[in-house]
Amino acid sequence: MICTYIDHLYDSESHLLMVTSPNEEDQKSIISSKLAIAFVAQGKKVLLVDANIRSPSLHHWFQLKNENGFTNAVRNVESLQLNSKETIINNLFIMPAGPIPSNPSDVWVASKIKDMTSCCRTEYDVVIFEAPPILSVSDSQVLASYCDGTILVLKENKTKKDDAFKAKRKLERKNSKILGVIYQTG
Repeated sequence: MICTYIDHLYDSESHLLMVTSPNEEDQKSIISSKLAIAFVAQGKKVLLVDANIRSPSLHHWFQLKNENGFTNAVRNVESLQLNSKETIINNLFIMPAGPIPSNPSDVWVASKIKDMTSCCRTEYDVVIFEAPPILSVSDSQVLASYCDGTILVLKENKTKKDDAFKAKRKLERKNSKILGVIYQTG
């Protein structure tokens, strides 16, 4: 349902999406992965990027090494193909977080993020960034500026109402279109 909704929102050839949450208590990586697989099932070429460099997890889910990835692609302006890995699912590519730099804020230089996301648009139909929690660090706010929209993940009995509203306001300040909210139960 989410993929169909997003497809109807955009007329463009490709779209960049960010999946984030107010805090760390959710399972964004599972949601991002399922969303990516759903887009592949619609015949799209998809890149799933672990942009949560402070707490990477996508490489575990797909049993990949985290030797290179997002941090390499952004900091060294290396090609997407060098830093992404093809999965057993045809047309699904994963870009792990890559090596965590001693100063993670070095990765979040706006011009470098802009260059990287521009390259993503030319190579893939859909790019999904699994991003850090928006209230914890500014990383997601930088990335939101270059994405077409954001999906906010909230967790039942964990996400505080006030935190959800703060996250919404931060995204709105970056002019990030909130495509919807996924409310996790249990």
